[in-house]
Amino acid sequence: MKSKTGQESKYREHLLSDINIYLAIYSLNSYIFEYNILKPEDRHLYHQLQDKFDERLVSKVTEDVKKRIKQLLDDPDKFIQAKVYFKPKKLVDGKLEFRPLHTTDLITQIAIVSMLHLFVYEIPEKENPKLTLSNLSRLIPSDFYGNRVSVKPESLFKPWKQQYQKYNQNSNDALKKYHTSLEYKYEVTLDLENFFPTINPVIIYHYIIGYLPAYLSEQDMRLMKTVLRKLLFCELDFGEPDTAFTKQLREQYLKISKHKTPKSNDDEQQNTVNTEKTGDAEHTETVAKLYKFVRGIPQGLPQSYFLGNIYMIIVSEIFRSTFTGVSYFYVDDSVIFTNDIQEDQFQKQLENINEQITKKEQEFLKKHQKENIKIYPQNTQGFYESNLYGVGLHLSGKSSYVRLDRLDESEVYLKCISRQMSQAGSDFFRMYSDEENRNLEKKFEILCQQVKAQLDKLEKQSQEKEKRNLPEPEVRDTKKFKDRLIRYYRFFKYRKQRLSAMHRPEDDSDEQIYKEELEEIIYAGVQDKTLERFIDGRVQSAKEKKDILERFMKSYSNDIWDAAVGMYQTFAKEEEISKLQRYVQEIDKLCIKEGGEKFSYLQCTYRELLGDNADMTEEELHILYDDSYKSLKRLAKIKLKKYANKHYEVAEYYCSRFQRQQDEEIVKILFSEEKGLYDKMKLVRANTQKILRMVMNTIYSYLFNVEISDHPVLAKNSKKALTYGELRILAFLRNPWFQTEEFRKREIVLKDPLNKGVVDYSIMRVMEIFYSFVKDPVKIDNLILTHKYVYDVWQNGSKHLYFYTLHNQEHAITLIQNIVKLIHTIDFFKISAIDYYILFLACYLHDISMVKIPSSDLFLIDTDKADELAKDLLDEYNQENLTKSKRDILSVKKYMLDSYKKIDGYFEEMVRGRHEKDSAAEIRKRSEIAYLDTLIREIVAEISEAHGADERDIYGRKSVAAQQLLSIKFDKILIRLADLLDMSNYRVSKPILHHNMQQMSETSAFHWISHLLTQGYKLYTEYEINNKDGGLIPKTITEKLILEIPVAMSQMSAFACKKPCEKVKIDRTRISQHQIILICGEKCEENNEDNEKERNCNFLCQWFNVKNDYLIRELAALKEYLRRNVNNYFECEIEIRITCTEKTNIDAKQFEVLNNYINKKKHI
Repeated sequence: MKSKTGQESKYREHLLSDINIYLAIYSLNSYIFEYNILKPEDRHLYHQLQDKFDERLVSKVTEDVKKRIKQLLDDPDKFIQAKVYFKPKKLVDGKLEFRPLHTTDLITQIAIVSMLHLFVYEIPEKENPKLTLSNLSRLIPSDFYGNRVSVKPESLFKPWKQQYQKYNQNSNDALKKYHTSLEYKYEVTLDLENFFPTINPVIIYHYIIGYLPAYLSEQDMRLMKTVLRKLLFCELDFGEPDTAFTKQLREQYLKISKHKTPKSNDDEQQNTVNTEKTGDAEHTETVAKLYKFVRGIPQGLPQSYFLGNIYMIIVSEIFRSTFTGVSYFYVDDSVIFTNDIQEDQFQKQLENINEQITKKEQEFLKKHQKENIKIYPQNTQGFYESNLYGVGLHLSGKSSYVRLDRLDESEVYLKCISRQMSQAGSDFFRMYSDEENRNLEKKFEILCQQVKAQLDKLEKQSQEKEKRNLPEPEVRDTKKFKDRLIRYYRFFKYRKQRLSAMHRPEDDSDEQIYKEELEEIIYAGVQDKTLERFIDGRVQSAKEKKDILERFMKSYSNDIWDAAVGMYQTFAKEEEISKLQRYVQEIDKLCIKEGGEKFSYLQCTYRELLGDNADMTEEELHILYDDSYKSLKRLAKIKLKKYANKHYEVAEYYCSRFQRQQDEEIVKILFSEEKGLYDKMKLVRANTQKILRMVMNTIYSYLFNVEISDHPVLAKNSKKALTYGELRILAFLRNPWFQTEEFRKREIVLKDPLNKGVVDYSIMRVMEIFYSFVKDPVKIDNLILTHKYVYDVWQNGSKHLYFYTLHNQEHAITLIQNIVKLIHTIDFFKISAIDYYILFLACYLHDISMVKIPSSDLFLIDTDKADELAKDLLDEYNQENLTKSKRDILSVKKYMLDSYKKIDGYFEEMVRGRHEKDSAAEIRKRSEIAYLDTLIREIVAEISEAHGADERDIYGRKSVAAQQLLSIKFDKILIRLADLLDMSNYRVSKPILHHNMQQMSETSAFHWISHLLTQGYKLYTEYEINNKDGGLIPKTITEKLILEIPVAMSQMSAFACKKPCEKVKIDRTRISQHQIILICGEKCEENNEDNEKERNCNFLCQWFNVKNDYLIRELAALKEYLRRNVNNYFECEIEIRITCTEKTNIDAKQFEVLNNYINKKKHI
């Protein structure tokens, strides 16, 4: 399209530019909403395009998209061809309703997004092509949460999960706030009926054109009108020429909204089809023959949700004028807090809103009446101005209000369940142990049970209200609450099934049980004999068919049916797969009547299961194509040959050269051809550093001979060792949060002695944790340096604590893993990324002073313990002189040895006794960790010092974590718990114990032997609903934290305990040969039975309590804290289960050490 001067339109030039189309290709994953109904060849192309650097494929797709856009622009009668599939939605009065979902080929969808860019973004500048929101995008109100345009090139819209989470969280917070303050007395839920199909596209057309920039040239305006017309009006693609909807599907696709009132006989639009004249059946038949265009906005295609938001601007203004207050919108879902409800006139208020919407729509139509004839596709005015169109609210209960002063506690505390949903979403993808998976699964299971119990309670109440013929508002009050609960139930149930699939089936017997659980979901509880007849096509009874369909829809609409089918197929036998195939086929026949199979969503989604022999299965497509580095790896082998298998000094030379190169020069190392992929990527590269990061990662990984990927756990492909410099560089380049400015600032030079050292591979156990929880690459780099520092200082052990347990980097790594496990186990603890960073630093540094060799001068200037020790030695010396007139050499040696032991013990106690304070001081002043800024060092020092404080000083500290940038109190609690839980036998050496026990101090020997007997721990949770009628209020579920500690000791000799424990109680009713159970936070009372007084304790219990006195006190304080905190949703119980895994296997001398130490401690 050229102007009179011969110049091409600025907007057309950008629309057809490579950079615009590549942006649409780059963001592909964010807008293919209905992957399941793509054709097999489009699914194939979708997976191929996961590699955004395949130059040949990208060039071909770009040209195909250009061709498609030109066809649409240059031919006024050419429209987007959209297929429609009918997805089962719900049963209403025994009749199945569907949601029509549209799709088209992948090239056309990329073309749609390329065209949509003209409306959602400003045309980027050539020199600095930054993505900025257009005038139109900025019109979207701030209280619209759904499908907001993103300026990140990988996403057309902001991620829906995050946005929907914000929508739920903010509306629930508002509910709690206004229920308390009653600033607004009502919560209104407004539900639009059949939203997308009832939008008249021409209204959106005029709204958008009216808000386009005033500076557009006439030429550009014509282009924008053409593009918008092609986005709004889509032609139905029936595939074969004579194919059409069946009567069932026509009625579904073209049904009249219930809120619509028939138009009068003197309707100005003579060619409008009128239901009053023809009736619904005739109406749909007539319209189906006349027009073959998509009804309304094509839900499922990329443009539909943005266009829906535009239409909602018009509707929301009417909502706000009727109900003033605070509002929240997610596309066509809306929640408003207001005082404007007229309870006895609410229905009338809804009708008034519909009248206002209709009036607004008619204004658009009448104002542009003549113009509309040209805008509509040829001869379709009657279709688009018929009674099929007209957005309006449901008037029969779905639009409702709730009086906030009438809410029961369950509805108010729905916020708590919402918080569980919010947290679960992130926890689900950040599990690092089997224990964490199982704990989260148990939490989901109990929340499912609680939500289900509340749903059952509401259903029962609803039935009772209907029987008693209560007024409509009272019946309506619970509807919104019920809808939310159903959504939450689906959420928890689905994720519970996903987690369950990670560990099941565990064995042959469990496989059958697990299959039965999945079959219960898939076959919806239909009895075996009925099911068998059904899948064989032998069920004739309408009643039985109705029951089977109702059961299926209940399971299918809960959004867990698809997941169950997917899990079931992974291990089902051939005959079970065959049974599933026949069931899906028969269910589809119940849903879609004969002749409509080509439009069946189920048939299309499960084509692979049903035997559609595509070229490749979904699994094969994933394996073959889903590697974003595929082309980069190929390019590396071709263009980076000179970097292969080089010596470290050569690698250092290339690295230093890369540091001096500009970003563009680095990208050109792999993409050097003019007008090739390098140029196509210009707009994307200007708005994200991901391409630069991936290119640099490819180059450096190839140079270092490390597998090219984004995985943070690294290993060389050669026999050479990985150095810290290489690890630091690749840790930066594999991090999604990479920023080139920060990377260059670090100046990681391979020849620097700090970077030449060989990596201690134990750090790989926590690299993924750093990526998940800390995220920031600079902070992760600091953690790598800290790991190296701790490894270096502990490499040769500690002179005075050689016989004490391990406190090096391995101890730190275990603490880091413990913290993640604790966060996922104890529901109440929620901390930020900066908290994790500070905690992980504290894990490394909290014992750092223990490696230090104390100055001998300290002994001379100490006037307290040193003087006391010197006086004792002097007294011994004088006593010896009195009894012996002449000393022999042996007595002198004995005296020297005794003095040495006592002085050595003095220094050991000096290092150990106040190590938490000394470590804090070291953190503050050590020059070797100067890479940490002063403020961070101060906070880390404070957190580290807390691990030795009295538990009362920690748990009694007042804080409001939710209102602070740092959760200092939580951080202190977590470092203490993590440290106390590191009790495994890896911390000591068995050979050293056997050969040196005689030289150990009494305390060291006891702890070494105890650690050897301790085989780690498991921390898991059990949940129980205390009051099934209690609703969704806090403390109705008990979260029992169970610390299970396996020990290689079975000594349970019974005896009398003269000094019962204050903070823990043995459960005498559950003592077995292999286990004792301790209940934290309760005093161990004496047994009242006389014959049991002498047998009220046992050796295993006493040994554990002496060894873990600090842990027991900590757990008791934790339990008290969690119980008294009103913000904790769960009631808290804590148990310790000590499990004997084998017979006591220590020798008599070692057992004697334990026994003597216990007796001594128990009598102190």
